[in-house]
Amino acid sequence: MNNKKAKYIAIPFLISIIAILFIHTISKDKEISASENRALAQIPTVEDVKKEDFTTKFENYFSDQFPFREELSQLYNKVELMLGKNKIKNYYVLENNWVMPTPIDVFSEEDLKDSAEKINELSQAALKSNKKVYYASTPHKESMLTHLYPKFTKGLNNATENKNKFKSYLDKDKIDFIDIDEDFLSKFNEKEREKLYFKTDHHWNGIGAYEGFKTIMEEMKKTESIKNINWDNYIKTDLKKGYFLGSYNLNLNNLVKEDEDIPYVHSKNKHKYEYFKYDGKKETKGKEEDFVATRIHEDEILYGGAYMFGNACNILKIKNKDALNDKKILIIRDSYQAPTSWLFADMFSEVQLVDPRYTEKLDLSIKEIIEDSDADIVMFMYNSTDFKSMIDEIK
Repeated sequence: MNNKKAKYIAIPFLISIIAILFIHTISKDKEISASENRALAQIPTVEDVKKEDFTTKFENYFSDQFPFREELSQLYNKVELMLGKNKIKNYYVLENNWVMPTPIDVFSEEDLKDSAEKINELSQAALKSNKKVYYASTPHKESMLTHLYPKFTKGLNNATENKNKFKSYLDKDKIDFIDIDEDFLSKFNEKEREKLYFKTDHHWNGIGAYEGFKTIMEEMKKTESIKNINWDNYIKTDLKKGYFLGSYNLNLNNLVKEDEDIPYVHSKNKHKYEYFKYDGKKETKGKEEDFVATRIHEDEILYGGAYMFGNACNILKIKNKDALNDKKILIIRDSYQAPTSWLFADMFSEVQLVDPRYTEKLDLSIKEIIEDSDADIVMFMYNSTDFKSMIDEIK
């Protein structure tokens, strides 16, 4: 290669490197990656030099803060899709814009026993304080829509196997287990189950939550004094603003363009719910808009912003003087529970919501919260695929 040709190659390359370094220098560092759901590395400090891990941290920093990183990732995903791939990152992108996760692995017997034992111990604490205990297993999209996966996908029954083994290790003398998975599979066909879930998110939608809630209440009616539930009194309304950005689609850099409805199911005559945040010592009354559908005015709406109750505080209490029952219920929950909050408040005079992921500011463990609560009923409400990770959050 002569010098002239070398210049034609070297000079554009050097200009590109300098341009990237310049953009990297003037660009504001990002704190998180929405598509990867993780914090991004920040510029190393002098302390890192002293610890002799500056080089590694700088490499991670440069990689995470590389200019147009998210845009390049999105472009790469689009190219993969155009080339006919249906599995991108850890997701299957299927017909009619359905996005499904890679099936979960089988949990070890030891892990499942440990998770069950933690629930058994907490249930014993609840029983000692005269509280009835339920465990409601909410059906994850993965185990309800297996028919959408490509043929020969491995591990399609792993989630069900995990849930059933976990269920077998729970103390049946202490806990009433409500298996909504089984009810959905027996009650709805494949096409009907599709209507209960978001296409691009891992949650059920408001319709699915309502059907799951009906299963819970029909089971609870067998042992609780809850009568005269008029299911005809419930209607569906849709949010007609914003664009729903599902969690799976978020991780795919919004690769799938699907205009999904955000449905809510609620009683025709909405009750006068009262909202209180509780820090373990005192209650502070708040406004509904501080806790319910807090981000529905944004252009892109995530599941949490559409439904989430109580994410703004450690413990949320919803009180309803006109509830069908004068009992109080404490729900230890994950995000699947969120669209059912008003529904529970129609049935119980007080609903207490606790998400173990957001109790770090409390001076109470989950066991202490249960013992401290004046609720008559304790319900653990976790989805049937990720229940282990949620139970691991319990301190």
